[in-house]
Amino acid sequence: MSMTKLKIGPEAITVTLRTGDVSAAVVDSMEPSLIPVDGVSFYVLRLGKAMIVHPEGDFFIGRSVSNDQWPPQINLAEMDNFSASVSRWHAMIHPVKGGFEIIDLFSSNGTKLDGRRLIPNKAYPLPSGAELSIGRERLKVIYGPI
Repeated sequence: MSMTKLKIGPEAITVTLRTGDVSAAVVDSMEPSLIPVDGVSFYVLRLGKAMIVHPEGDFFIGRSVSNDQWPPQINLAEMDNFSASVSRWHAMIHPVKGGFEIIDLFSSNGTKLDGRRLIPNKAYPLPSGAELSIGRERLKVIYGPI
């Protein structure tokens, strides 16, 4: 049984799992209990934390600063001091029929999808199970049928 801590905000839910509960092997096997029913999860592999978004349209990955009027829905500033390599508005996630696309927003340190660097301002399919590198942070993207 895993221990979870939920942080509920207007844009996303952050779930903290005990170390080892979200291993790469479990996520790669797409264990049904890890797949959100009506959203998309971004698992921060280094920390074993999942950020779950229930999108109603486009949403953003980045890092907010104090008093940020429009913080990104996936706020990597909450993931301790590793976020310095993440731009404030790093990438946009766009829902499409059957899944999502990702667009790098001319971020300072780039975005990689399964090890391949993305060209800024170009949409790429974002399949469930893909690994994103956002600056120095690695995220596993998991979602169910849309």
